[in-house]
Amino acid sequence: MAKANKKFMLLSAIGIIMVVDSHTWGAMSIFANYFPFNSFFMPMFVFISGYFNKVDRNTNLWKYTKRKFMTLMVPYLVVSVLALIIEWLILCCKTEAMQPFMLDYKLHALLNTFTSGEITTIALPMWFAPMLFAVQIVYGLMRKFLSNHWNSIAFLIPFTILHILVVWYAKDHEVSDYLLLPLKVLFFMPFMEMGVIYRNGLEEKLQKANHLLLMTVLLLINTVRVFFMPNEYDLAFDSMATLTGFTSPYAVTPLISAVVGMLFWIEVVDLIGKPFYNSKVINAVSENTFYIMSFHVIFFNLFNCLLFGINKLVTIPGFDISTFQDSNWYRWEYVSQFKFVYFLVGLLGPVGLIKLYDRFIKAPIAKKFRKSDVPAKTAQK
Repeated sequence: MAKANKKFMLLSAIGIIMVVDSHTWGAMSIFANYFPFNSFFMPMFVFISGYFNKVDRNTNLWKYTKRKFMTLMVPYLVVSVLALIIEWLILCCKTEAMQPFMLDYKLHALLNTFTSGEITTIALPMWFAPMLFAVQIVYGLMRKFLSNHWNSIAFLIPFTILHILVVWYAKDHEVSDYLLLPLKVLFFMPFMEMGVIYRNGLEEKLQKANHLLLMTVLLLINTVRVFFMPNEYDLAFDSMATLTGFTSPYAVTPLISAVVGMLFWIEVVDLIGKPFYNSKVINAVSENTFYIMSFHVIFFNLFNCLLFGINKLVTIPGFDISTFQDSNWYRWEYVSQFKFVYFLVGLLGPVGLIKLYDRFIKAPIAKKFRKSDVPAKTAQK
């Protein structure tokens, strides 16, 4: 079923397209020289979550927490277990030999749920799910118990200060594993509140703005930034999961870069997004952002295994068997345009998988349960 909010449907689709694109080393790279993907797409997902978050004094926190757990943490844990098994199977394929499963190691890796969120490299982008769950729960608790005193603008100020302090601390200190999750909550909290502020009034005001002029101003801001900080990781953390790899001397840079990047793409959607609102492809991508985030690196590796098999029959120029066997991040780039193939595999592979699951597993099971309910209801009558 298509999402009701077409604008944010498209915005979330753009966000996940950028995630996949960044992991194919820039097959598309749309405006990436001005708005590096890593500087804003994760904050943008939290911003979108904030936009749809409507916790107030009447919210049942138990139901709220249960719903968030079922939609984020249960899929995260299920996919994590599947990813560990798939990674082992792919390793056996890569090495052409049965490898030890190392159950103890894999069970221990699941503890990363409460730290970095990174269970296995083959599903590394899933670190986002436990972080988003934690942000939503902390924010929900605050809104519930402080609802009588809540003012979004007023609370954005301390959220922003804490965000900057987290950047400053993580830049100069090695963050303890068990500090990672609370620090990431503080890092992302301002974007949650920004989503609420945007929904509650800013969106209407920006609708009246000259979108092209505002986009130009935002583009100029980041053009000036390029002269002073040309490298992507001068703007954001190399890894937001572990809060590492930030090189700018200015702790405020990730916040500014995220806000400028988000606003730019919101304006793009406002200006030229309507023709895409009813696109079946965009809707399918938007509805499956979680699974694209979870499975796209797995699909890269499955595709590499296919290339590996072909290479055994017909030599593929430049296919590096050693790197392929050692890394889950290997991409064959003998022809640079081949990045687009990886991009399409990573984006559409998970969508196709979920479509097949819905049609051949989920739908038949649901149909069976509906049929089993009929006699019970008839008996009750």
